[in-house]
Amino acid sequence: MRPLGRARRLTARIVPLSCAALAVSLLPASAVTAAAAPQQPVPHTDGTLFASPAKALGGNWRTSGDRAVIGTGDSKGFHVLVADESQSFRYREVADLTEAGLDGIGPWTGYVCTTGSGRYAAAVYAPSMAANKPALMQHGAFAAVVDLETGKVTRSVTGVQLAYFSPGCGQGDTVTFTRSAVGDSGHGTTQLFDVDATTGRTVDSTTVTGQFTNPLPTADGDIGVLDGRLVKVSADEARGRVSTLTDLPGRLFAIAPSTGGAVDLAVVSNGKDVLHRWDGSKLTKLGTAPLGKLGLFPRRGGDLVAGQVSGIDATEAPGLAKANAPGKPLEASRQGHLLTTKAASEELKGITSKIGSSGGQGAGLIDVQALAPETGTMATTQVATAEATSSGPDDVEPDVNGQPEKDALAQSGVAPSDPNPQSHYSNCLVKRNDPHAQALQPSPNMVEWAVDQAVHGDLNITRPANYLGTGSASYTPQGLFPRAALTGGGTVPAQVMLGILAQESNFKQATWHSVPGDGGNPLLGDYYGNGDSIHYYPNNGAADCGYGIAQVTSGMNEAKPDPYAPTEAYAIATDYAANIAAGLQILSKTWNQLKGLGMNVNTGNPAYVENWFMALWGYNSGVYTDTSQNGGHIGLGWFNNPANPNYPADRAPFLRDSYDDAAHPADWPYEEKIMGWVETPQLTYNGQPSYSYPQFPTGGTGPAGKLNLNLNYRAYCDSSNNCDPGAASGTDPCPAENETCWFHGSVDWGAGGDSTNGSSENLAYSLASGEPQLNRQYAAGPCGNAPSGLLVDDLGNPDDNTQGCTESQPSGGKFTLQFGDNFTYHRGDGTWRATGDIAPIDLHQLGAGYDGHAWFTHGYAGGTGSAANLWHTVTATWTPDPSKMSEPGTTGLLYDIYVHLPNHGAQAIVPYTVHVGMNTAGATPTRTCGVNQATRSNGNDAWVELGTVRMWQGGNLQADNTSRGDYTGDQDVAYDAVVFKPTTTASSTGICFHDAMP
Repeated sequence: MRPLGRARRLTARIVPLSCAALAVSLLPASAVTAAAAPQQPVPHTDGTLFASPAKALGGNWRTSGDRAVIGTGDSKGFHVLVADESQSFRYREVADLTEAGLDGIGPWTGYVCTTGSGRYAAAVYAPSMAANKPALMQHGAFAAVVDLETGKVTRSVTGVQLAYFSPGCGQGDTVTFTRSAVGDSGHGTTQLFDVDATTGRTVDSTTVTGQFTNPLPTADGDIGVLDGRLVKVSADEARGRVSTLTDLPGRLFAIAPSTGGAVDLAVVSNGKDVLHRWDGSKLTKLGTAPLGKLGLFPRRGGDLVAGQVSGIDATEAPGLAKANAPGKPLEASRQGHLLTTKAASEELKGITSKIGSSGGQGAGLIDVQALAPETGTMATTQVATAEATSSGPDDVEPDVNGQPEKDALAQSGVAPSDPNPQSHYSNCLVKRNDPHAQALQPSPNMVEWAVDQAVHGDLNITRPANYLGTGSASYTPQGLFPRAALTGGGTVPAQVMLGILAQESNFKQATWHSVPGDGGNPLLGDYYGNGDSIHYYPNNGAADCGYGIAQVTSGMNEAKPDPYAPTEAYAIATDYAANIAAGLQILSKTWNQLKGLGMNVNTGNPAYVENWFMALWGYNSGVYTDTSQNGGHIGLGWFNNPANPNYPADRAPFLRDSYDDAAHPADWPYEEKIMGWVETPQLTYNGQPSYSYPQFPTGGTGPAGKLNLNLNYRAYCDSSNNCDPGAASGTDPCPAENETCWFHGSVDWGAGGDSTNGSSENLAYSLASGEPQLNRQYAAGPCGNAPSGLLVDDLGNPDDNTQGCTESQPSGGKFTLQFGDNFTYHRGDGTWRATGDIAPIDLHQLGAGYDGHAWFTHGYAGGTGSAANLWHTVTATWTPDPSKMSEPGTTGLLYDIYVHLPNHGAQAIVPYTVHVGMNTAGATPTRTCGVNQATRSNGNDAWVELGTVRMWQGGNLQADNTSRGDYTGDQDVAYDAVVFKPTTTASSTGICFHDAMP
């Protein structure tokens, strides 16, 4: 089916602002140059940085119009924060950018810039997992513009590039977003979108041949970097024409406009950061700084260079101000009075401390560190972001003859039909929401054990028949997926595989909703092929189909050649150990492919972590081996080449200097991220190390306790891939941007030869040891403790669970889920209305609750009648067995109704409605009881007694997720087991119903 004729709508969580006047004259450059060394920061916890603003900022702070804007993400979304000097630079959230329905995909990342007027911020944002997918990094991110005075968020271009240089802001209110089609094998174009920040509308769009980076919008065109040169894309009558301004004396990593039409450029050259000015006719070198210690930022009336800038001479550069700081700042305020040096969520710091928590510990709490350069005062604070509030309904009903389409259809007599089965809406082999395909989320100790065994071919634990309820025959993980022998011998170092798992999934076999001990749907990459959106119909054939902890994609797509057999596919989807075995097999085959091409890193000895650099590159984006294709070019693609200008030239190794690197992973190619996770292991949700450090080199010239990494990012440039490693004039050493850039040589930087210069594995578990104990985050749900009566479980067979529960009570009825309104309607314009195709996208299994299984969705604002939200409605119905109910014409039977709530995944106030059935005794047909699932469960499994109702055949209990108007799309709505307990007296303890005959 095609998507509706409307765009996906941004969910923006907005905090209105009142802003100080901005018309304040600039301070001279000397006023923002720190003479004193930064003082130790004093922590605050309410967004306030400075307890004594006059001491830190100077006496004019109350009348200043300076403003700082930063962005950072976590599982709540990408937070845009603002701080005004007139309010002592107290940081607060102005907007939280996310996409409704993507709450289960993990943390968010992005980039933000401020327009020249200072009123608007432009942002590019995406789930952090997009940094693992080249296509998503190139053209799969979201774009928005935020009015910093009103908090209004305007959704802009769909499908933009996630890169450190986008968006680009200049001296006006025009913003440039990029969309790249330059990949491994494409010859490549870059599309530039100039957006008017005052309206959020695209005012110009130009496609440029080649890899255009570092866009800077100006009045007469976009300046940027193309083919190693500073260029301008004209916006006048020669619209789209690319003209060269100058060659570049190094790899550019920052660009900023200054006064008089000048542009300042920060490049890397000869191992240093170098600042140059382009005045329209020539380049002038302004000085140098240590590598990675210089930041260049736009400033009202000019620009600002900050960091270790004593070697920069700004005397002949009008408009350029200087500010000293210990290192490169994250961001600078519009007048340079504040340098923000750190901004990261407590949860995202939790990529190393609390990742994987379904409770999202730390989410929405942003740790900020900043420096007042005039006085050298350093300060820290924590910003508590707003709770989620939706800016409107997710999908607006089309208008038909002046009324909502749903009402028009109801009046027209169009017959309802059941939505088509969801199975055909994805080309992925193992279907989501299948009770026979529940993945068990392991604890980190189990993952490290499995990796330690797998890399040595000892992952041979026997999984019994029907393991995890899949119905599969008995197997062993490496019986299904044997370890592939490495060409030349040896084994994969355990820490290499652990680093892959950390980056690919944060050790998640099951969905992000599941924590250690839970069952749930497998972790899946874009299962519906619709960008993981709840606003687009499923796009059959376009799914990514990456499954589980190693994100195994090959063989898991039924539309592609050589799919796995069912036993193999279900093992990959549900069993973390089998998934690791399959991922390891892929990695080993990648190593062998490179060996077959004669490509080696250092000595080529697989025992050393550093020597796996190219194999990690190929694991993510593939190895090209077919000489009959692509003009005979072979090797490793351009996207992950460290020399690719998509990645900042002044970057330090991932996570080496700061855990904040995890907030913007798109700054590093895939293999560098893996090396970062090897060097700096993640920690678990409770702050314990997820896995062991490797054995670091015992000698050499590198830093102690670190990998021996190659920091020459042009090491993978030579004549074999049309790449010039020593190009003095060229940000892009391979301007062809096509398959001629594929690297198929070898690299040796003197590492990975022996224990003095190479890092080797460090096993935490002895070989042939047994699977360690599962460390649960929550207690397992109860098995078989239901009150006596008619038990209606949320599964047809309650024994289909990952917790080993077996139910002794017979089934007392039937549980069903209805999606949307059951209308499937083909419109006259060729589009479809099928609410039942969209609603299931936000339905999830959870291995918690009664007998180890519950369903949950999220509450969406709606109501009844014309206010109903049919696009996201998931209605649960528990129907007692009619043969055990009173027939019509009788006085009916009394039932005490109990609903079970799991100890997590139940948060909303949910109306439960009893339909009494075919009564002739005058009973009220329906009765409703609102249950606050969060307070009634209170973190524990609980049977909640609704009370007593008289019922007949045809009676049932229903609940849904759209009946209330105060839902925000965030609260979990759980559907678990229900018991209808026959009784002869009205309940006195139920929370709602206490009478025998209403």
